[in-house]
Amino acid sequence: MHRPLSKGPLALPYQRPSPHCRTFSSPLVEEVIETVTSRMVDKDLARIFENAFPNTLDTTVRWHVDGTEKHSQRKHHQDGAWEGMQSFIVTGDINAEWLRDSTNQLAQYQHLAKKDKRLESLILGAINTQVEYVIESPYCNAFQPPPPSGVGSTSNGQDDSVHPAYEPSRVFECKYELDSLAHFLALGNQFHASTGSKAFLNTRWYMALNTVLEVLMEQAKPTFNPTSGRFEKNEYQFRRVTDRGTETLSLAGNGNPLGPGTGLIRSAFRPSDDATILGFFIPANAMMAVELNRTAKILKSAGKDALAEKLLERADSIEKGIWEHGVVDHKRYGKVFAYEVDGYGSSILMDDANLPSLLALPVLGFVDLNNEVYKNTRKMILEREGNPYYLSGRAFSGIGGPHVGLQHAWPMSRLVQAMTSDNGDEIRQCLNDVRDTSKLGLTHESVNVNRVTDYTRSWVNPNKLIPTGLLMRVSPLRLLRTTRMAANLSSKLIFAPAGDKQTQQADQYTKGSLERHQLSPSPFTQFHTWFTHAQKEGRVHQPETVCISTASLPSGSVSSRYVYLKELDATGFVIYSNWGTSRKASDIQSNPRASLAFWWHEVERQVRVEGRTERLSNEESQAYYGLRARGSRVGAWASEQSKVLAEEEGGREILDKRVKGVEERFEGVEHIPVPEFWGGLRVVPEMVEFWQGRESRLHDRFRYTRDQNAEEGWKIERLSP
Repeated sequence: MHRPLSKGPLALPYQRPSPHCRTFSSPLVEEVIETVTSRMVDKDLARIFENAFPNTLDTTVRWHVDGTEKHSQRKHHQDGAWEGMQSFIVTGDINAEWLRDSTNQLAQYQHLAKKDKRLESLILGAINTQVEYVIESPYCNAFQPPPPSGVGSTSNGQDDSVHPAYEPSRVFECKYELDSLAHFLALGNQFHASTGSKAFLNTRWYMALNTVLEVLMEQAKPTFNPTSGRFEKNEYQFRRVTDRGTETLSLAGNGNPLGPGTGLIRSAFRPSDDATILGFFIPANAMMAVELNRTAKILKSAGKDALAEKLLERADSIEKGIWEHGVVDHKRYGKVFAYEVDGYGSSILMDDANLPSLLALPVLGFVDLNNEVYKNTRKMILEREGNPYYLSGRAFSGIGGPHVGLQHAWPMSRLVQAMTSDNGDEIRQCLNDVRDTSKLGLTHESVNVNRVTDYTRSWVNPNKLIPTGLLMRVSPLRLLRTTRMAANLSSKLIFAPAGDKQTQQADQYTKGSLERHQLSPSPFTQFHTWFTHAQKEGRVHQPETVCISTASLPSGSVSSRYVYLKELDATGFVIYSNWGTSRKASDIQSNPRASLAFWWHEVERQVRVEGRTERLSNEESQAYYGLRARGSRVGAWASEQSKVLAEEEGGREILDKRVKGVEERFEGVEHIPVPEFWGGLRVVPEMVEFWQGRESRLHDRFRYTRDQNAEEGWKIERLSP
């Protein structure tokens, strides 16, 4: 046991190598570790984080050059190969680099790269190294050390026959896994999302991208020619001398037949390195569709519109194929995503722990957590009755897979379960269960569900597996909140949802810009223009929805609520409400000022209004009140807005009785008078701001303020974002 031990009940060992033995160092990473662990209540979880978060840097960076050194063997390579920054990231206890693993191993450092030039260089080098691997052998999944590194290669000890042929001194293993290519794209996408840099978009990267597109085109082909019906040998075949059926492809290395016209892409192997049964592997297709879309956005920003369109077309084809062929009806769970399909109507219903998986579809960014098909699928794969590889025993439960047999589940699956949950109790339980299996201070590949001391691989690079998914793939702030939840300091937790789940970066605003010459001299005219645009063809759902904020004096206490804008005239913005008992009524009585905020997500615009308030006359209020539905008119009389409906006195029944009384009072009366305490409120603006979202949070903002010397009485100024 390596000391010092953690101060929690598990007394977990310290598993970091001494500083002079670490393969890469980052002062910023050390700072993050110190900051996060010092604030974590669960000291055993803190030790797991301390051991695992820096593990990639501590142990797996076998070669890195920052681009200033001259590679001694460059003369042996074609023009441009192995130039610039390079990084060779091994998977852990195997001296080889997997495309998938190295992307995942670096993911948790992406957020730090903008503030740490060494990390930025390391990740950019990893992109460049993956570029060379993809160009040379795009069908392969694991690679030997780069030739310029001088690091010796290793044999995998297998007897494989593969087409296309590869050079064993360059390739460790050549199992074609679609997600490997998706992870290549993901590495660059994450780098750009975190740093804003397009430095990796060089000639070699574009060559690798075109190589990926060629593979996608080749692997979208069916087994039999759609016109002639003749068998067409696949570009990729794999045969291995083995007694394990999951280690090789059937039918002379071609795999089972796949149907035409699906839009899906074949994957010969799963991310577990097990052979697919039906070659259209849905999780990898979903990941590829997402990453193609993300890459296309980067290409458009780089002026590569034609290439971006090619990616978008392929992504759209894959996505449509998933929804058409990858969703099946289950007699118990309803519509669910299949794990694999063949385009002929056959499907495999299961899930494997390795990512990409069906469980991780929201993490990948393919669907929202609340998507009904996903919710049905999640329920299915987290039950023994629905997923043959959901294993449950005396000591542990989780998803396993054929790679490790029928008694071992992967701790990684419990962390993906936590990442796809909004239930505090479920998240806590998942974290605690993984913590309790990590007796060595680092997580295992898999553990026996009846005896956690029986595990596979005493050590494997934790970031390769995302073994502490919540802990490793999120920002330190989110980690801190999560571990506090695990310590029962909070029963609820909201992770501020990023648009991009893969990188935890918020979506970029790209739908428009705003320039001074586009603005009307009057904010009323400008608002009318924007509001009409938002309304047109349903671009924005209920654009009249507005947040009104008021503040009471002398306390200054602010309150906000959403209402509907009902009128706009040459004086101001009009809403209607209760002005007798509501909180906003009492606020305005002491402080007749208010602000309005409109948010139109679909067009990436917002409008803010600040000004004084004035009540509309009874006649003006009656004109609108008379247009309301009868039930709403009755409700205005019945509700003493914001007053307590005491449960011990009947709660909701009190309100129902009042409604009934008002209905009896006005029975047979069509013209119900507006209550004296109810009516319109006009916000007369003194300031109006128009905001248009822009990329990198560099938004366009223009503020109108009253100025009698300006055109139409308003001065217009651009504000810094």
